[in-house]
Amino acid sequence: MPRVSRPFFNRRRVRTGLGIVLLLSVGGIGVQLIRSQWAQYLRKLSTGDIIELLPEVAQRIQNFRRVKMEGDRMAWEVAAREARYFEEEDAIVVTDPKVSFYLEEGDGAISVSGATGRIVLNGREMDRAELEGGIEVRFRDYLVQTELAVYDRELGTVVSPQEVSVTSEGLTLTGGAMTVEMDAQKMRIDGAVETVFRDSGKKEGADAGSM
Repeated sequence: MPRVSRPFFNRRRVRTGLGIVLLLSVGGIGVQLIRSQWAQYLRKLSTGDIIELLPEVAQRIQNFRRVKMEGDRMAWEVAAREARYFEEEDAIVVTDPKVSFYLEEGDGAISVSGATGRIVLNGREMDRAELEGGIEVRFRDYLVQTELAVYDRELGTVVSPQEVSVTSEGLTLTGGAMTVEMDAQKMRIDGAVETVFRDSGKKEGADAGSM
């Protein structure tokens, strides 16, 4: 009986071959997708998003304290309930901070406290400090209350660009902004200044004032 040859590409083999090609195609798309997502992730890390993606890179410090000494005296001191130090930026994000600047010749200190803050360092120097939320600035016999205070080492000032309230013995003063000159040990209140003497209840208005 003669042997009947069967065609090599029958329907079953064609279906099997198409299935394999389809699986390989889908697999190739999946590999390309994974590679693309991984490349995007690496690009994010290289563009500075590493701090947001991996916040654990910051060093967390409880009961943080840092002091700058000039000879035998303290020049400034930073204390906070918690601090996160970002080495690449040389910056510290602090919670419940208090920054104190000690004046020369024992003339006391200017202290600034708040809810949160960011300290920018330059080696052993503090170039800038930005404190926000429930700010209290204590200078001589004055207490200044505001919501934002910025220290700038180059300018030698502590500035609040927002509304401030200043209280002292028998005196309450409000204004639109404040500047404390560190070296001159002077405080200036700008904007629409209003002064209230609590002993007499007398109220005075002025454009600006300095102390």
